[in-house]
Amino acid sequence: MHRKPLAAALALLSAALVLGGNVLLDAGWGSTLRSIADRVPSNPEIAMWAPAPEPGSRASSYAVATGAGANYVYLVDAADDRDNVRELQLIFFGRESDGEGWLEIEARGGSGVRYRACDAAEAPAAARGALDR
Repeated sequence: MHRKPLAAALALLSAALVLGGNVLLDAGWGSTLRSIADRVPSNPEIAMWAPAPEPGSRASSYAVATGAGANYVYLVDAADDRDNVRELQLIFFGRESDGEGWLEIEARGGSGVRYRACDAAEAPAAARGALDR
């Protein structure tokens, strides 16, 4: 007898979580949630390199909290100095990528925590080779 109300409550809770999750994703929170999840202590930070994303190739964008502009989310293939490649999410705050040069990225999980512009020659040969394949 008590199972029916419990099952109904669980079904309603599941539906609310799915709908609430979809609302967060539609509002641009998906990239933010991914970035937060990748920063858990069990994810070690690793140096990776990638060509700068092409202009207009962003995966998504979302408004800055102040309403004065937007942040742009890119998914890039990046490689480390041991020939390992993974897709990273990079957030360009307040501007789009210009597609110029390369990026040296401090990555955690699937997110670039910090990045800086660099020349292709600064990237290890193993990283450049892995991305040329």
